[in-house]
Amino acid sequence: MQYNKINNQQSQNIAYPSYPEQYPNQYPPPQQPYIDNNIIVSDPYKTQQQFGNQAQQPYIINGPIQVQTPIYPSAEGMPFPIPIKCQYCQQVGTTIVQSRIGNGTICASILVLLLCWPLFWLPCCLEDCQDRVHLCQSCGKVVGTKKYELC
Repeated sequence: MQYNKINNQQSQNIAYPSYPEQYPNQYPPPQQPYIDNNIIVSDPYKTQQQFGNQAQQPYIINGPIQVQTPIYPSAEGMPFPIPIKCQYCQQVGTTIVQSRIGNGTICASILVLLLCWPLFWLPCCLEDCQDRVHLCQSCGKVVGTKKYELC
Protein backbone atom coordinates (compact mmCIF):
# COMPACT_ATOMS: atom_id res chain seq x y z
CA MET A 1 0.00 0.00 0.00
CA GLN A 2 2.68 2.37 0.92
CA TYR A 3 4.56 1.56 -2.26
CA ASN A 4 1.49 2.52 -4.36
CA LYS A 5 1.23 5.87 -2.60
CA ILE A 6 4.87 6.64 -3.34
CA ASN A 7 4.42 5.64 -6.99
CA ASN A 8 1.35 7.86 -7.35
CA GLN A 9 3.19 10.80 -5.80
CA GLN A 10 6.20 10.31 -8.07
CA SER A 11 4.08 10.03 -11.17
CA GLN A 12 2.33 13.27 -10.32
CA ASN A 13 5.65 15.10 -9.93
CA ILE A 14 7.07 14.00 -13.31
CA ALA A 15 7.29 16.85 -15.77
CA TYR A 16 6.71 15.82 -19.38
CA PRO A 17 8.58 17.74 -22.09
CA SER A 18 6.48 20.27 -23.92
CA TYR A 19 6.43 20.23 -27.73
CA PRO A 20 5.76 23.28 -29.84
CA GLU A 21 2.32 23.32 -31.39
CA GLN A 22 3.62 24.00 -34.88
CA TYR A 23 6.68 22.35 -36.37
CA PRO A 24 9.06 24.66 -38.19
CA ASN A 25 9.06 24.40 -42.00
CA GLN A 26 11.75 21.93 -42.96
CA TYR A 27 11.55 22.50 -46.73
CA PRO A 28 12.13 25.73 -48.64
CA PRO A 29 9.14 27.20 -50.45
CA PRO A 30 8.73 26.10 -54.10
CA GLN A 31 10.42 28.33 -56.65
CA GLN A 32 8.79 29.79 -59.73
CA PRO A 33 9.85 28.19 -63.04
CA TYR A 34 12.46 30.00 -65.11
CA ILE A 35 10.89 31.91 -68.00
CA ASP A 36 13.12 33.15 -70.81
CA ASN A 37 11.66 36.30 -72.37
CA ASN A 38 13.73 35.81 -75.54
CA ILE A 39 11.70 32.74 -76.57
CA ILE A 40 8.54 33.54 -78.53
CA VAL A 41 5.62 31.33 -77.60
CA SER A 42 2.63 31.47 -79.94
CA ASP A 43 -0.18 29.33 -81.27
CA PRO A 44 0.98 27.67 -84.55
CA TYR A 45 -2.58 27.48 -85.87
CA LYS A 46 -3.18 31.23 -85.59
CA THR A 47 0.12 32.56 -86.87
CA GLN A 48 2.24 31.98 -89.95
CA GLN A 49 6.01 32.06 -89.86
CA GLN A 50 8.08 32.99 -92.88
CA PHE A 51 10.92 30.59 -93.72
CA GLY A 52 12.73 31.90 -96.80
CA ASN A 53 10.08 32.66 -99.41
CA GLN A 54 7.49 30.10 -98.23
CA ALA A 55 4.73 30.55 -95.68
CA GLN A 56 4.48 27.56 -93.31
CA GLN A 57 0.90 26.29 -92.94
CA PRO A 58 -0.18 23.97 -90.12
CA TYR A 59 -1.12 20.41 -91.02
CA ILE A 60 -4.76 19.57 -90.38
CA ILE A 61 -5.92 15.99 -90.83
CA ASN A 62 -9.61 15.73 -91.68
CA GLY A 63 -10.02 11.99 -92.00
CA PRO A 64 -8.41 8.58 -91.51
CA ILE A 65 -5.10 7.81 -93.17
CA GLN A 66 -5.53 5.43 -96.07
CA VAL A 67 -2.76 2.97 -96.85
CA GLN A 68 -2.88 1.18 -100.17
CA THR A 69 -2.02 -2.50 -99.83
CA PRO A 70 0.01 -4.09 -102.62
CA ILE A 71 -1.68 -6.61 -104.90
CA TYR A 72 0.48 -9.68 -105.53
CA PRO A 73 0.47 -11.72 -108.76
CA SER A 74 0.70 -15.03 -106.83
CA ALA A 75 0.36 -16.33 -103.29
CA GLU A 76 3.25 -18.77 -103.59
CA GLY A 77 5.06 -19.29 -100.27
CA MET A 78 2.74 -17.11 -98.14
CA PRO A 79 1.33 -18.64 -94.92
CA PHE A 80 -1.53 -16.12 -94.55
CA PRO A 81 -4.25 -14.68 -96.84
CA ILE A 82 -3.05 -11.89 -99.14
CA PRO A 83 -4.68 -9.72 -101.84
CA ILE A 84 -3.89 -11.02 -105.35
CA LYS A 85 -4.95 -10.63 -108.96
CA CYS A 86 -6.01 -14.12 -110.04
CA GLN A 87 -4.08 -15.47 -113.03
CA TYR A 88 -7.15 -17.41 -114.21
CA CYS A 89 -10.13 -15.05 -113.85
CA GLN A 90 -8.21 -11.70 -113.52
CA GLN A 91 -10.27 -10.71 -110.44
CA VAL A 92 -8.67 -8.86 -107.52
CA GLY A 93 -9.41 -10.27 -104.07
CA THR A 94 -8.03 -11.83 -100.91
CA THR A 95 -7.16 -15.51 -101.07
CA ILE A 96 -8.90 -18.22 -99.08
CA VAL A 97 -6.40 -20.41 -97.20
CA GLN A 98 -6.98 -24.12 -96.57
CA SER A 99 -4.73 -26.51 -94.65
CA ARG A 100 -4.00 -29.87 -96.29
CA ILE A 101 -1.85 -32.86 -95.37
CA GLY A 102 1.34 -32.97 -97.46
CA ASN A 103 4.72 -34.70 -97.59
CA GLY A 104 6.11 -32.67 -94.65
CA THR A 105 3.16 -33.71 -92.51
CA ILE A 106 3.74 -37.40 -93.32
CA CYS A 107 7.47 -37.08 -92.46
CA ALA A 108 6.62 -35.40 -89.13
CA SER A 109 4.10 -38.15 -88.41
CA ILE A 110 6.72 -40.87 -89.06
CA LEU A 111 9.22 -39.07 -86.81
CA VAL A 112 6.68 -38.86 -83.98
CA LEU A 113 5.84 -42.55 -84.58
CA LEU A 114 9.49 -43.48 -83.92
CA LEU A 115 9.88 -41.25 -80.85
CA CYS A 116 6.46 -41.54 -79.17
CA TRP A 117 4.21 -43.92 -81.08
CA PRO A 118 0.85 -43.13 -79.35
CA LEU A 119 1.00 -39.54 -80.69
CA PHE A 120 1.87 -40.32 -84.34
CA TRP A 121 -1.49 -38.89 -85.50
CA LEU A 122 -0.84 -35.43 -83.95
CA PRO A 123 0.87 -33.72 -86.98
CA CYS A 124 -2.15 -34.63 -89.13
CA CYS A 125 -4.46 -32.69 -86.79
CA LEU A 126 -2.32 -29.57 -86.24
CA GLU A 127 -2.72 -26.85 -88.87
CA ASP A 128 0.83 -25.63 -88.25
CA CYS A 129 2.15 -28.99 -89.52
CA GLN A 130 0.13 -28.94 -92.76
CA ASP A 131 0.58 -27.33 -96.18
CA ARG A 132 -1.23 -24.03 -96.83
CA VAL A 133 -3.16 -23.88 -100.12
CA HIS A 134 -4.39 -20.50 -101.41
CA LEU A 135 -7.61 -20.45 -103.42
CA CYS A 136 -9.03 -17.61 -105.52
CA GLN A 137 -12.06 -15.96 -103.97
CA SER A 138 -13.90 -15.73 -107.31
CA CYS A 139 -13.13 -18.90 -109.27
CA GLY A 140 -11.87 -21.21 -106.49
CA LYS A 141 -8.71 -22.31 -108.34
CA VAL A 142 -5.35 -22.82 -106.57
CA VAL A 143 -3.21 -19.65 -106.88
CA GLY A 144 -0.38 -20.60 -104.52
CA THR A 145 0.88 -23.03 -101.87
CA LYS A 146 3.13 -22.94 -98.82
CA LYS A 147 4.69 -26.33 -98.15
CA TYR A 148 5.27 -27.43 -94.55
CA GLU A 149 8.94 -27.99 -93.81
CA LEU A 150 9.98 -30.14 -90.88
CA CYS A 151 13.03 -28.06 -89.91
